[in-house]
Amino acid sequence: MPVANVVAMRTTHPLAPYVRGAVRLEELPDGFVVPYRFFPEQMEHFSNIGRQDRAVATSGVVLDFVTNGTEISLGCRIVRPLNRKHVLYRAVMAGSTNEGMVPFGAAEEGNVDGIDLVVDGRLVATVAPVDGELRFAFQNDAREELEVRIYLPSIMQVAIGNLRTNGTLKPVPSHGYLLALGDSITQGFICGKPSFAYPAQVANTMGLDLVNQAVAGHVFDEDALGGFSLWRGEQPELIVVAYGTNDWSHRRSSDEIEGAASAYLDRVSWYFPKVPIYVLSPLWRADEHDAKPCGRPLTWMHQMIGRICSRHHNMHVVDGYHGIPKDPALFADDVLHPGPACMGLVADLLLEAMCSDSMDLHIAKRVAKRTLGGAGKDTSEFFSPEEQVDRLISLRDHSPEEHPEFDRLVRTIWRLRQPDGCPWDREQTHQSITKNMVEEAYEAVDAIAQQDDEHLCEELGDVLEQVLLHAQIADDRDAFNIDDICHGLNQKLVRRHPHVFGDLGGAGASAATAQSAEEALDRWDEVKRSEREQRGTQDGAARGLLDSVPRSLPALMQAQKISSRAAKAGFEWDTVDDVWDQVAEERAEFEREEPGTDRAVEEFGDILFALVNVARRCGIDAEEALAASNAKFRRRWKAMEQMQDLEGASTEELNRLWCEVKSHE
Repeated sequence: MPVANVVAMRTTHPLAPYVRGAVRLEELPDGFVVPYRFFPEQMEHFSNIGRQDRAVATSGVVLDFVTNGTEISLGCRIVRPLNRKHVLYRAVMAGSTNEGMVPFGAAEEGNVDGIDLVVDGRLVATVAPVDGELRFAFQNDAREELEVRIYLPSIMQVAIGNLRTNGTLKPVPSHGYLLALGDSITQGFICGKPSFAYPAQVANTMGLDLVNQAVAGHVFDEDALGGFSLWRGEQPELIVVAYGTNDWSHRRSSDEIEGAASAYLDRVSWYFPKVPIYVLSPLWRADEHDAKPCGRPLTWMHQMIGRICSRHHNMHVVDGYHGIPKDPALFADDVLHPGPACMGLVADLLLEAMCSDSMDLHIAKRVAKRTLGGAGKDTSEFFSPEEQVDRLISLRDHSPEEHPEFDRLVRTIWRLRQPDGCPWDREQTHQSITKNMVEEAYEAVDAIAQQDDEHLCEELGDVLEQVLLHAQIADDRDAFNIDDICHGLNQKLVRRHPHVFGDLGGAGASAATAQSAEEALDRWDEVKRSEREQRGTQDGAARGLLDSVPRSLPALMQAQKISSRAAKAGFEWDTVDDVWDQVAEERAEFEREEPGTDRAVEEFGDILFALVNVARRCGIDAEEALAASNAKFRRRWKAMEQMQDLEGASTEELNRLWCEVKSHE
């Protein structure tokens, strides 16, 4: 790819390395090139249906380069001019001069299409497309390297050549592309400024190149997608489809409209099964109440498109009708084609849908980096605390994105509980599988103790199966579902980590810090106590200190949690020696009881409880300590079995073997 580094304005640069948004370039004998947005198969189809003049327009095509210069010149030749006698052209110009409004093109009086110069993301100038040399000047006193984009007209066809600059010139690397499909609204028809068309705004926000394959007056049919297989090797990062009102305005039945829409959108999803696709349903139009052949209201279009999108996991419908104000002043022709301001509203509508869609986190990450990552940007008006936290997390490199296997697993569990699913799974209740949850959790803990990653992976899967099965059982009776579980857990994690998320956690502790694990646990407990107090107030009855300690926990673990809660409330011994004295006292009480009686059992429990308090005061987890002792005993007994057959061995022999194994350790 040639890169020129020259300063003379007389030097002409080859255009191919700088053109973005064209699928092919036609080189003319004099060195000029004509960009095309469509493949030959598509152009043949559009010619057959009388839309070739719209398809050859250069909408979305840009020259994109980096320069340290201050002047750019470009040769322009109009191949297919603007039809100034067109009814829409006359309508726009008639409306644009009312009450002193500036014509939408703003490049010259009577212009509804232009060429934009955008420097470092800022529109510097819009000029009229004319035959001859177009010259642009911009401020760059420091001679910094700036990214410059020259947007070609939306509804005219031009040839370009003779690119010159008084500075360096380097092509900008491709960053992936957004594919825009649709009709005249997507093409930017009579918007006036090509950089204001909503596909251009969305692509810029996402940091993507744009391929705009929209056609004014386009009827949505499969033949318009000819040549798409050529994109299989380099698929778009994102697809936006604006399903306009042409079908609604001209087709005679709703079945015909839905059939065409289904075939078109199904084919797009088939070509790009892993690409997020956002389908914008038709915007409001001033003549929506006029009689239409299909006999359906305009709002039906959104419902129809929603039904189609629901069949595809990668396709999302965006409500254009209710998302854009119903104000004729926002439309260039006062009827249905958005002006520049309305184009911005459409872009915002799509970006908001992308940013809020958890299914496409990598897309939301792109939006967040460019819209929420700016210094001082206040997002609280638009997003909940959890959403704000998620977007800040998504800005971090290598943050997790999609987990399609999780969704597949959720669907599998759902299928097992269906009427024609597994008889065993269908019969289960929360109560019937309670013990399964405990057993699977212990098996996972055992795999951790064995440091067996493969076994642990399997056992954690079994634990997850229990969670999902309980969630599906609850969902079947409309109590809650897996999304409620995830949402509630995420809220709690954010809320109980004020030292990480500050005020976004909603705990009112933005200044909270934690430099150690102990301090982090203190922050957690502070928020937890506040939650308990709030719940008690809401319930009308105070909750006890120990109410949140699960009674189903293993007794040893439960004892340590109970004693820890009581100690934090001030019910504590002064020293660990005092706790040992308590152990001795409990032993004495046990020895005074008749062996085998209920009182003896109770007193022995008191001994264990006192010993748990010794462990707690010494910083020992009693459950883990006993588990380690169990493992040690298992290990030593296994070693004894390997030394000899223990069946029939005397107590003296067993003790000898035990001491031998112990000495070897």
